[in-house]
Amino acid sequence: MAEKGEIQVEGATVPVYKYEENGITYYEFDTSALGPPEPMVNALAVLKLLDGPDKRAVMINHKKPMGLFDKIADKFDYEVEELDNKLRIIFKLKK
Repeated sequence: MAEKGEIQVEGATVPVYKYEENGITYYEFDTSALGPPEPMVNALAVLKLLDGPDKRAVMINHKKPMGLFDKIADKFDYEVEELDNKLRIIFKLKK
């Protein structure tokens, strides 16, 4: 497992961790304990870091952020994985 280091992200209100695996840089954050609009605010702040095909944002949340999905659908692809009582959503720039 890659070592995670906390980074400062402008506009984020939760800790954001950066790590690398297999040549991909990941930015991970957990908004599962927060209510609206905090998950979207944090996601939009972190998504600004995705400036190439080798970067991903990983959001841990308590439910699917449908409003966020609608807002970013033109620029980002995402996949949703179920964890124990949470979701792991991985975002990447569209090709």
